[in-house]
Parts: sequence; structure tokens; C-alpha cells
Amino acid sequence: MDAKETLIRIVLPTLLVYAALCLASARRELHTADAVEASLRLRLETIEQENLAVGEKLTEGWSAEELEALARERLGLVLPGDRIYRFKSDGREQLG
Repeated sequence: MDAKETLIRIVLPTLLVYAALCLASARRELHTADAVEASLRLRLETIEQENLAVGEKLTEGWSAEELEALARERLGLVLPGDRIYRFKSDGREQLG
């Protein structure tokens, strides 16, 4: 056996193993990317449905009860005469 043949017997299997490892890594990355894509598609679908619902509300208009609920929930607004409770970190109630 000459040096060239010995080199081929060593390098060729090494290159084949390296190629197999690269292929396995690429398959894992592809699988991960597919999972992320599916998750993002689901999130997009949910957001599109929410947008449609908001668009319908904008077209139809908001009722007074819906506006009040949104103002209370999202903005923390209260009506005159509402009683506000604040809680200290130790759990005791305190009137505000």
C-alpha cells in the first residue's frame, strides 16, 4: 500500500462521517424551524382573528358597557363612588 492509498482510506471515511454529521445537524435545525413556523402561524391566525373582531367593533361601534369595561380593565379607570382596595405586600387590606 502506498501513501496515497492509505491517505484515501483514512480521509474518505472521515469525510463521509463529517458529511453524515452535517446532514443530521441540518435535519435537526430544519425540524426546529418547522416547529417555530407552526407556532408562528398559529399565533398569526389568533392575531388575525382578534383583528377581525376589533374591526367589526370599530364598524359597529362600541356599546357604553363595553367601553366602560375596557376602561376599567386596561386603563384601571374607576367611576366616582367606586371603592378602591389596595393590598400591601404583606396581604393586609388598606382603603385608598
